Amino acid sequence: MQHLLTDQQQARYAQFREFVALNVEPFADAWDSEQKLPAAALDLLAKSGYLGCSLPTDYGGQGWDIVTFGLLNEALGRGSSSLTGVLTVQSMISMALLKWGTDAQKQRWLPPLAKGEIIGAFALTEPGAGSALQSLATEFTQQSGGDSLLLNGRKQWITCAQLAGVFLVFGKLGKQSLACLLPRATPGLEIEPIQGLLGFRASGLAKLSFSNVEVPAANIVGKPGFALSHVAPVGLQYGRISTACSGLGLLRGCFEASIAYAAMRKIGEKTVGELGMIRSLVARMGTDLEAGNFLCHNACRSEQNRVPEAFEKVLTAKYFTSRAAVKAASAAVQIRGASGCHDSSPVARYYRDAKIMEIIEGTTQIHEELLGKMFVGRAGRSGN
Repeated sequence: MQHLLTDQQQARYAQFREFVALNVEPFADAWDSEQKLPAAALDLLAKSGYLGCSLPTDYGGQGWDIVTFGLLNEALGRGSSSLTGVLTVQSMISMALLKWGTDAQKQRWLPPLAKGEIIGAFALTEPGAGSALQSLATEFTQQSGGDSLLLNGRKQWITCAQLAGVFLVFGKLGKQSLACLLPRATPGLEIEPIQGLLGFRASGLAKLSFSNVEVPAANIVGKPGFALSHVAPVGLQYGRISTACSGLGLLRGCFEASIAYAAMRKIGEKTVGELGMIRSLVARMGTDLEAGNFLCHNACRSEQNRVPEAFEKVLTAKYFTSRAAVKAASAAVQIRGASGCHDSSPVARYYRDAKIMEIIEGTTQIHEELLGKMFVGRAGRSGN
């Protein structure tokens, strides 16, 4: 796929991979074991400009194109899914705010988000809603005699909530959806860390509870009624791109670890890679990697060029790479045998992280429902 990249994109991809090899891969297992990302790792992301990679230079960002954003996510995904999760949610809140925030909101929040001086979190998922966005129970109520609102409710499985300094919170005001910016120090906000996850253990997930939290009108993002139809989709699109490319990176990690092991490990006089059954696993993995490369590149290019099919292309890429990552991680453990089942092997972490890819930013089943509807609808419109 390298021939599809510009010289600048290729150079940056090489820089990203070097960054990950030096600063991520040697430490990813320890972060996973400790269920925490150290401040030093976040500082490196910030100093490298990665946390503001997609924001315009006017706000302190890098102004990189979406293909480069995808390449960064792939490189980071090869090293640590948890660390990539920080980039995912930072881009989700930043780009939603760039599109729908007021000038005052952008001036206040985008520069520190771009520079990594503050981490953001996208507070959408609820205990009883999950992917059913229209079932949000978190409520905003208008205070009598004032411009502020009161916020009550709960959120769950919020990535980076343990680290975040500002939250983009979604709820409803009467029958209308609403989004607001909520600083961490706001009275009435409680944050409860979530531990013991299957994968993504160091990504700082937490539960949020809001008890009569006062929200100034100036913190509302977009118009009432626009939160789910306009504000959230911007963030979710970036979240799916990030997850698709991160899943591709995890798939690459599984493939590279597997071929290295297969070429080295001997059983009798033969290497594992000389066994037909192992070659079959590697062949499927390598083919999925090649296909995922093109799907992710096409998705990023489509979003960059704002083509009408961009939503579908991004859904397809995320659907494919998340499922392919699960298959590749399972095969990588199988190839290594008992050693692949131990925490000393990165493929054990890949195996746990991969399954999360089929859950976050829309489950596999949600993607199948949406894509199936799109494909059948297209045939109906063409009269075939």
